[in-house]
Amino acid sequence: MAKGQDLRGDLSDKDRGLVELVLDYKDRFTARRWIYEREWFRNILFYVGQQWIVYEEGNRRWRLRNMPNWVPTPITNRIASTVNVIRSSVAQVHPAFQARPLQENERSVLTANAADKYLDVIMQESGFRAARRRMASWVTLTGNAFLHTEFDTSADTGTVDVPGEVCLDCGQQMKPQEIPENLLCPNCGSGNLQESKELGETIPQGMIRVRALSPFEVYVDPFILEMEDQPGILLIEQKNTDTIKQLYPDTGTEVTADNEALTGRNYLNSLAQTTGSGFNSGAPTGVSPAVEGDGAATIYRLFVKTCRDYPDGVYVVMSGDQHVLEAKEPYPFRFKATRRPFYPVVHVLYDDVPGRFWGKTPVDDLVPKQRQRNEMESLFQTITMRCANPIWLVPTSVQTTPITGDPAIVVRYSSASGAKPERIAGLEVPQSVLAFIQQIDQDFEEIANTFAVMKGKNPGSVRAASAIQMLIERGFGRYGSVFDNLEEAYERWAVQALELWRQKAVFPRVQAVARVSGAWQFMEFLGSDLGDVDITVEAGSTRPKSQAGRQMLVQQLLQMALLNPNDPEQRKAIFEEFGATSLLAGAEADIKIVAEENMMFMTWAQEAKAKVDEATIAGAPGEAVSMLLQQTFPIRGNAVLDHHPTHLIHHRRFALTEAFRALPQALQQMFVMHMVAAHYVPLVQEQMSGMGPMGLAIQANATMMGGPPGGPQAGKNAGGGPRVGGAQTPFGQASPNTPGPTSSQGTG
Repeated sequence: MAKGQDLRGDLSDKDRGLVELVLDYKDRFTARRWIYEREWFRNILFYVGQQWIVYEEGNRRWRLRNMPNWVPTPITNRIASTVNVIRSSVAQVHPAFQARPLQENERSVLTANAADKYLDVIMQESGFRAARRRMASWVTLTGNAFLHTEFDTSADTGTVDVPGEVCLDCGQQMKPQEIPENLLCPNCGSGNLQESKELGETIPQGMIRVRALSPFEVYVDPFILEMEDQPGILLIEQKNTDTIKQLYPDTGTEVTADNEALTGRNYLNSLAQTTGSGFNSGAPTGVSPAVEGDGAATIYRLFVKTCRDYPDGVYVVMSGDQHVLEAKEPYPFRFKATRRPFYPVVHVLYDDVPGRFWGKTPVDDLVPKQRQRNEMESLFQTITMRCANPIWLVPTSVQTTPITGDPAIVVRYSSASGAKPERIAGLEVPQSVLAFIQQIDQDFEEIANTFAVMKGKNPGSVRAASAIQMLIERGFGRYGSVFDNLEEAYERWAVQALELWRQKAVFPRVQAVARVSGAWQFMEFLGSDLGDVDITVEAGSTRPKSQAGRQMLVQQLLQMALLNPNDPEQRKAIFEEFGATSLLAGAEADIKIVAEENMMFMTWAQEAKAKVDEATIAGAPGEAVSMLLQQTFPIRGNAVLDHHPTHLIHHRRFALTEAFRALPQALQQMFVMHMVAAHYVPLVQEQMSGMGPMGLAIQANATMMGGPPGGPQAGKNAGGGPRVGGAQTPFGQASPNTPGPTSSQGTG
């Protein structure tokens, strides 16, 4: 039995064992945590502007230093400005997830292809982006943060009416939670089941959530370096008793408030009421109750994969007054495919310390420098106030008017003795003090790697964008281990989140996704549809990139012909990088038109396939069937209004889809011929003539009217190049291989 246990006398044997387990891990994990917690709390105090502080070993608390009233205590918070630069670099990281199959089968491959969309749904539902921002603050200031993922089944997530089942063969009645996964009657094994609203229940929909936890809330064995090797994970937080009763209506009704004296919790509650102007109640730490007021109760969450008393592991939620709110054994957090257990808590480190579980932050090294700077500023102000002002020497034999520090003062004195008042200039502040302050500022940038470019300042004489980008990349290269730790943490979180969502999300989510055809499609995402998949973060995606650097990359890719500016999507992305999307007013309209054409063709093709099958069965000749298809072909191009590169690109992407390739070959050929006649040929004409679509249409119209248009001579191209096919092909004239007219709207 652990020290300090005070077990309630009315506990059952089972609950008594669980309470003993939680308290045992609590005593083990809280031992000597204060040596880390004092540094974490100190860093945050320095960040908010509480810097003239001292630590009391006996009380394990920080307090204000006892300073004489005449001693200045200035603070130029270099730590806050430095932390903001580092935190913004960490917070702006947007991991690019990549999925790969774990098994060599079609389901795993399809799951990998769809995993990106599932992760989008999960990140939107869980609040991952907000948690990532909060995590960046904790990891920058303390060197440690945690991402806790759970599936919330409270009523706040919404409810769904789920019917029960009745076996029509044996009459077995099943409530929703009693229905087996194989949908077979557990009594007779029959699959002849019928829904029953009378047996139905209102079930919470559930929602996956991710929280950013501080190191003050997570307790581990500090001698075990890896998170997955920990004998257990203990989360300690505080909740209002009313909230606990709502979350645990069956087991939490008797929970009462407590004053758990944990230093970490007291630090957190002190921070909630600590500002740069003072501490809460004059003391920022650990000796006052964790939460002021009534209704606050401590909640323990213990994750144990395996131990002596629970070889299959256990998950326990217990209140501070020793009420077991939830208990699950065997350990519930396991990968379904391998049954391997995992902790749904991911450790995020700023920088590793060899042989230590807890990470390190540059703020640890900046605190002494900030203290030095504060003391030098205090010395500067003291010299200025007490020594820099001029003084008057007045002989005792001289009678003078009162001497003040007012400007333009007139001093009247008697000169009978020959003596007179004398003014002596004050002392100047030694230049060594100012030089030392400047050196401290330089040390800040060197320790934190926050050079001028990262702060948006021009680095001296450097003007070229390439050189500035090189400086930025060189600077961020010193953060390599930080970004590697972030990538590893995001990978673990994504894998765990996908697994929890796959097991727990029994009700579908609906989200709009972009189709290859260019249109939007509302898709259902169900957890059980996910197969085995592994998630990685694209290498380098967590490295911050400057806007100038991204623009340089775009320019280089264009010069190397690795980007196609005629691709409307790539063109849009290029304009977004340069902040000039207002110049693309008509691009989205072009894409929308092509998407509508693709959908019109697919609808027509599916209907036409059925008609062709009927006509073939009826023995209709092939010429008649071909004529029928040509007459009803739904797409008609417009030579003047259509943007041919956009049509060609999006038509091609549509033609590469599985749905298109499943159509009969004749229908596919008709669509391809439309692409050639309505868009490819006109595009070639534009490029070879040097004229736009409007100019070609005017020229074609004049030719058909029997006279040359104004401008170029009749029979010659404007650009001097050869004609397509040796003759000018008027827009709107159907090619012999075209399924139908290429323009029914005129040519201008």
